[in-house]
Amino acid sequence: MTARNLMILWVLAAMVWFSGWALWNSHSGQQSESSDAGFALSFPRGSVPWSEVDRVEVSRGAGSGFAFERRDGRWFQRAPFEFPVESTSIAALLECASALTSREVPVSDSERTALLDSVGLRDDAPFVKFSWQDGAVQIGLGARLPAGFAWVETEGQPGIARSTLHDAALLSDIRQWRHTLLFSRADVDCQRLICESAARDGTRQRLEVVRSGSSWSVISPFKTRADRTAIERWLEALARAQASGFVVDQPLDLLPFGLHAPSAVVEIHATTRKSGTDGRVIVEPSVERLEIGAPIRPQAAERFARLANHPETIIEIDGTAVAAAVPQSLLMVDPTATGLRPEDVGAIRIEPTGGESVRMERSGGAWNITDASGSHPAQGAAVEGLLSKLCAVRATDIMLTAVPGDLVIGRIALESFDEREIATLTISREGNEGRFGIDDGSGVLRVFPASLSLQLDRAAYASDPSASGAAPPNSVQR
Repeated sequence: MTARNLMILWVLAAMVWFSGWALWNSHSGQQSESSDAGFALSFPRGSVPWSEVDRVEVSRGAGSGFAFERRDGRWFQRAPFEFPVESTSIAALLECASALTSREVPVSDSERTALLDSVGLRDDAPFVKFSWQDGAVQIGLGARLPAGFAWVETEGQPGIARSTLHDAALLSDIRQWRHTLLFSRADVDCQRLICESAARDGTRQRLEVVRSGSSWSVISPFKTRADRTAIERWLEALARAQASGFVVDQPLDLLPFGLHAPSAVVEIHATTRKSGTDGRVIVEPSVERLEIGAPIRPQAAERFARLANHPETIIEIDGTAVAAAVPQSLLMVDPTATGLRPEDVGAIRIEPTGGESVRMERSGGAWNITDASGSHPAQGAAVEGLLSKLCAVRATDIMLTAVPGDLVIGRIALESFDEREIATLTISREGNEGRFGIDDGSGVLRVFPASLSLQLDRAAYASDPSASGAAPPNSVQR
């Protein structure tokens, strides 16, 4: 560089520094007027169709950078790998570019190369490029200057601008622009939920629930009715779960993050509907999978994780997201004795251990009770109360254990209106008038408090207890 060129650069730098110092220290009432002097919109209104921009490239020099693309109204990171991003982040970058004000710095052709090199606007300098169907604009990002200014290059012309675009494109962690929701299909189209996790003893536990119409069933680690409300809460928690941040892209080794053998895995199996070329609706299966690794530090609730659909990046999730992803299996069990609606039951058969069996059947809005002596009117309120206990009351405890044979006090079977058996319950009770246990045959014991007061004798439901020689409910046998 010649001495003359060097002198020109020093003069230009001094001018810019003095202008920035003056703008910075001026009164707030005069600052706007001063900052406008000599500066104008880098892209006059109407010269760039910002609303039509559908591709954005952010280069940070030396071959590193990101590329984004808009598809169907949503923005996606296209390079270095595919990942959905928050539209607001791209919108903020577009706003910075559209509002960018600058002042051109005239330079002769002979001095141009020297100037660009000295202010960081070489060929490999960082830049932001905005493209649309019929064109594109590129803004080179050069060295920073005092008072919030920086060198820029627009349409091949160097100049000085506010550093807002530099801040947005070079200072921010662009990885954090990405969409942070962990699941997008925790919705009504979800058909199956799977959670595999490590138990304290090192064994693997698998919780799997499947949908059938509007109801859910647990099929692993045991088979029983699922609590629809609990499943919906699980789905809602998964739909809200977010990544706390993006840790590293394209790691060379998963071992430091505990993802070579994840401690827990959550999968959502759903269906996706789209229109085919012939107008028909095409239903395709989709699976979203979250892999949870090691704590980010010893004893921390936050963990490293990875999305199977986007395995190129390691994310961080907090304790809330971990708890949402890995619920306790027993919390998913339907706590009611039958899971039925009272109005779907046409008949009830009670078989007390060592006692007389009876059958109660609906007759219009009333109930009849049938035993060895024949058919008699039943106490409707008492029968409806029994149905309510079997269909609506929630267990206070759920146990994966068989009913102790010496505690069984009888069985209750519920029939539909076409006389099909729709539930068969084994009733047990702890000694000294303790808690009731009800097993519906699934091997899951639902435990109810003593206040449930299940009655298995005919006298509790007959309108005329003496019709078959039985004593009234409140009488004393002598």
